[in-house]
Amino acid sequence: MRVELKEIMEKLGVDYVLSAYETRPWFLYDSEQGITCSAEVRMGPGEEDLQAEIQFLHDEKEESEEDGSAGSEGGSSFDTHGKLQQVMLMRIVPAREDKWVPVFLTINGESFVNEVYDWEEKGCNFFRSCIEAIQMNELPDIEKLIDMEMYDSGRTGRGGRRGRVGRKSPKIKPGQLLGMKR
Repeated sequence: MRVELKEIMEKLGVDYVLSAYETRPWFLYDSEQGITCSAEVRMGPGEEDLQAEIQFLHDEKEESEEDGSAGSEGGSSFDTHGKLQQVMLMRIVPAREDKWVPVFLTINGESFVNEVYDWEEKGCNFFRSCIEAIQMNELPDIEKLIDMEMYDSGRTGRGGRRGRVGRKSPKIKPGQLLGMKR
């Protein structure tokens, strides 16, 4: 995918072209889950790269809450509290003739570069879906959005995730083989 800067901005949900060091942020705090979601598109210095990033910041637990859950499941119930979780990072750089091309995409620590067909477009769609959820005051359901945006649309029954091509073997009836010439 090689597109002009204005088009890549539209794909990321920004309705204007950013200049050097400029950022377009989105924020949401979910008090029930204790998670702050931030998403931003930022232009690097000298307008030499563009980054789209989504982060979750989990609230720290109070001491009274930690005492009650410290013994459960080896303490893993509060591993994410107080931590920053990088959900997505996409890096886009200029190519030739005023075109920009995505070169890096990681979601939940998993790289999608050349792993999924049309990963550049799907990464932009994933980011836009997340900011749409934020704008509707909803915390993005990352796993659901990964399933919706990052994999083949006909994923079920087609050989698994990650865009692998493969179909179920055809059922051949013995009667069909009788008419074959040898």
